[in-house]
Amino acid sequence: MRKAYELGWANACSFGGCRPSLVAVDDILFQKPVEIGSLLLLSSQVCYTEGKYIQVRVHTEVFDPLTRTHNTTNVFHYTFASDRDVPSIIPETYGESMLYWTERDTSTKLFT
Repeated sequence: MRKAYELGWANACSFGGCRPSLVAVDDILFQKPVEIGSLLLLSSQVCYTEGKYIQVRVHTEVFDPLTRTHNTTNVFHYTFASDRDVPSIIPETYGESMLYWTERDTSTKLFT
């Protein structure tokens, strides 16, 4: 969980151009256990922004080098606050659009 948070924070920091602060952690999905010594693959994506808020999704997978397969283990959703307004997100693909609208709905519930 710490690695996922650090990756999400680093992504929000690079996107927002300053050191963000954590506002909320939402929808942590624990789909499979992670065994000690597993090879983890983490990816992070800024899915939605509104004013000074940045919503980041971190996707974690376990890679099995013997079978060369990877399986999703966790998905984390973090909301960070910047000290200045951040650029708006414009989705370019269908998948990005789905993430955008999902995070937009979450932010509406979070900030109202």
